[in-house]
Parts: sequence; C-alpha cells; structure tokens
Amino acid sequence: MIRTLAKNSILAALLPLFFLVALTACIDDRDDDADSTAKVKVGDRIPAFIVTTTDGIDIASASLSGHAYILNFFDTGCPDCQRVLPELQRIYDAYLAGVMVLNVPRSQTKDEIQAYWDKAGLTMPFYIPHDYNLYYQFATRGIPRTYVVDAQGRVFAAFCDSPTADFATLDSLLKKVNKQQ
Repeated sequence: MIRTLAKNSILAALLPLFFLVALTACIDDRDDDADSTAKVKVGDRIPAFIVTTTDGIDIASASLSGHAYILNFFDTGCPDCQRVLPELQRIYDAYLAGVMVLNVPRSQTKDEIQAYWDKAGLTMPFYIPHDYNLYYQFATRGIPRTYVVDAQGRVFAAFCDSPTADFATLDSLLKKVNKQQ
C-alpha cells in the first residue's frame, strides 16, 4: 500500500513536467514545420507571377520592379488569415498609393472572396492568380504567407502563421525598405 502511494505521488509530481515538455515540443515542431514548408525565403527573388484585378486587369510581377510591395497569400476561412487581413487593410489605408498590397487567395474564387470582403468591411483590393498553383511556388503549406518585397524583387521579410504579420511590424519594415530605394 505504501509503495503504491509513493509511486502515485511520484507520477503525480512528474505529470506536469511531461505535459510541459510535450507542449514545448508541439510548439517547436509547428514553428520548424512552417519554416520548412517555405520555398521562398528572406533574400530570395520573388518568382514571376501574374495576377488579375477584380476589374480584369493583369498585373505581372515584372511590372512591380522598382517598387516595394506586400504579397499575401490567404484563405478567408483561415482564422490566422482573418487576423492578418485587417492588419493589411490598415497598411493599405496608411500607404494608399505608396505601397501595393497584393492579397492573393490560395484557392478561392472571386465571388467567395468578395462575400468575405463585404462582410468584414475590407476595401483593399484582392487579386486572382492566373494559375492557382502560384501559391505552391512559394510554399508547400501554411497560410497566411505574407512577404514584404523590396524594389529589386527580393524578399525583405516573410511571415507565416506563427508569428503573423501585424501593422506595427509591417509599417516598420516598409519604412526600412523604402529607405533602401
């Protein structure tokens, strides 16, 4: 009986330690996993792409040369994306014509996105990729994927779901990128 109580008290004392170790391992795996799924990283050139405005105008990545911009891959059903999109709206409002914010869905249609934009009160534009495989040139999984791109078409900063991009960080990065020009 005494041995059983001693074993139970040792197990009870060690249980919180095992829980903390397991929790830490999950967090580390998630962060490593998000980074390991990125194909385009800081310092890399942005792959060539073409997106279309909701008005039907094509925008090629080559036409953005000489300008800093933000490229964000999202899905409106993704909770992390739902947190990032208002932050990007704030950037769009703060910079207006000064910095282009390219919101590109990973796989959604124009109508699906427009319904979410209307519901969420977003006014910044979104762009439909010519090829929905565009996202997979950047990563194998994980959204949102937010890239701050410099005037030379190189990734200056990149964010995935942990941590996500926020207004203060993006604003600071854009000021640094614009000083480089």
